[in-house]
Amino acid sequence: MSAEDRRIIERAYLEGQINVICCTSTLAVGVNLPCHTVIIKGTVAFEDGGRRLQELSDLEIFQMIGRAGRPQFDDSAVAVIMTKMGKTDHFKKLVTGQEYLESK
Repeated sequence: MSAEDRRIIERAYLEGQINVICCTSTLAVGVNLPCHTVIIKGTVAFEDGGRRLQELSDLEIFQMIGRAGRPQFDDSAVAVIMTKMGKTDHFKKLVTGQEYLESK
């Protein structure tokens, strides 16, 4: 997507002309738009030039769900994380503060 196309879409979203934006995990981390609801459809992405699937890092997940519920725009928010059954407990603990996110 060109920089100009991105600016047009961002402006239309902020002005309420667009209500939903769908994007890849890479673009989602770089987008700095406030919203009420974030839906993460899968917690794996292709890495290494598209040769292998890898779990998104906890930091990437937090970056994406952090778009929801910005205090200056909203007083509540919703984040939906669709993942494998084996990962649900991890994300529940992470978002409720029972598990810590460490920076490296």
